[in-house]
Amino acid sequence: MKMRSVRRNAVLNITITCSNMLFPLLVFPYVSRVLQVDNMGRVSFFTSVAGYAVLVASLGLSTYGIRAVARVRDDREALIKTVQELLYMNLIVTAAVITLMLGSALFVDKFKEELTLLFANAVLVLSAPFGMSWLFAGLEQYEYIAKRTLFFKALSLIMIFMLVREPADYTVYAWITICSSAGSNICNFIYAGRFVTYIPRKNLQFKKHLKPMILLFASALAVNIYTNLDTVMLGFISGDVQVGLYTVAVHVKTVLLALVNAVSAVLLPRLSYYYSEKKEDALNHLLRKSISVIFMLSVPITLFFILTAKEWILLFGGQSYLGAVPCMQLIMPVLLISGFSNVTGNQILIPAGKDSCFMKAVASGAVLDLCLNALLMRPLGGVGAALATLLAELLQMMIQLYYAHTYILANIRWKTLINITVSALAASLLLLIVRCMADFHVWLEMAVFSMVFFGTYGGCILGLREPAALEMLGCLAGKRKSPGQIKHMFAEKE
Repeated sequence: MKMRSVRRNAVLNITITCSNMLFPLLVFPYVSRVLQVDNMGRVSFFTSVAGYAVLVASLGLSTYGIRAVARVRDDREALIKTVQELLYMNLIVTAAVITLMLGSALFVDKFKEELTLLFANAVLVLSAPFGMSWLFAGLEQYEYIAKRTLFFKALSLIMIFMLVREPADYTVYAWITICSSAGSNICNFIYAGRFVTYIPRKNLQFKKHLKPMILLFASALAVNIYTNLDTVMLGFISGDVQVGLYTVAVHVKTVLLALVNAVSAVLLPRLSYYYSEKKEDALNHLLRKSISVIFMLSVPITLFFILTAKEWILLFGGQSYLGAVPCMQLIMPVLLISGFSNVTGNQILIPAGKDSCFMKAVASGAVLDLCLNALLMRPLGGVGAALATLLAELLQMMIQLYYAHTYILANIRWKTLINITVSALAASLLLLIVRCMADFHVWLEMAVFSMVFFGTYGGCILGLREPAALEMLGCLAGKRKSPGQIKHMFAEKE
């Protein structure tokens, strides 16, 4: 299969990420005010439950499937067999999970009280196997993913503004978001027929997938403790109001983390291919670029959102959500930590097949997160959940760094890190000065703060002649440098 440009894939994935950022920026301020804190908490709780159900049913496919597809992408028959094996396994486990999920309504009071939300999220779980996002990512079909994402985001946005008008419409809001995801999954299943056939092949081998899938499933389960279990535990321990407050901070963090990881996310299939083909030079070339870009994005974004947390909470949720400010400030450093973990885990350990090392790291973080949530949620509520997430992510990153330190030390640019840090600190200092003098409407304040901070940061980093920044600027300007200058951003070196 034709190898696609990493640069093009990165641009397309940034487009996808920007649409995922724009959607909550447009929707969340509206629905948070219309539905109110308690109803937002209810929807978020069942969304988290569905997230765990999809996670269990997928058996680690979101990561393993990408790697498995990338390794057989040049052999159509092997690709078809691999896809069928993984899809059938996913469908079988999903049927069991749906049965368990609906049956739990007989025993769990919180599920009995909101049967509509439970059933709606069961539909989402049922449609999940047909999404096959691992197939498209493994084949680097980011153009299709971008078009599909933009269409269904736009459709759901229109429906939300038309139909969600009062607090009682929280079930309508849930159904709109779920039907959008389910429709996207069905479209994926139909489109996948261009690359594979669903006519069953003989001699399908399921056993060879079990061990790596179980290892990566355990890892994915541990990772999702940070993203879903904290919300579920908070709902049981502290109630819907604390879930609603914490959800605002988590939404902001999730959107920003997607932006930080947008470029590096496209590298998993390509790095898996390079590892399998033993192309060390090409592999190291991409790792160097990825490390620089992640730090260049995550350091300033982390500092900016810590310093302007109050304004962003007012912008997203209004006065009733101001209790979420400490949660947001505590959880923002996760952007930097998780961005670096993305390199050590998803770009080094997983493509190299070191699944057990990756699992040890995330499992350790998950255990710490679970223990800290149990200890801190009752006295601190959402603040305790944010602190637990931060410390757990830090532990996970340190363990992954221990296993991946050889690749990191060989490819990290220390001068780049110094330039980024100095530029971000200079921008932070100027922002604090301007913030003390500003007294405008929150929208105008955020516009001024953003221009001051990122204008200063960009000016400093370019003034220091940081190569990674100059390369990125060249890409944005659409100009390819001459041979004597800096190589084009993410140009393949094979």
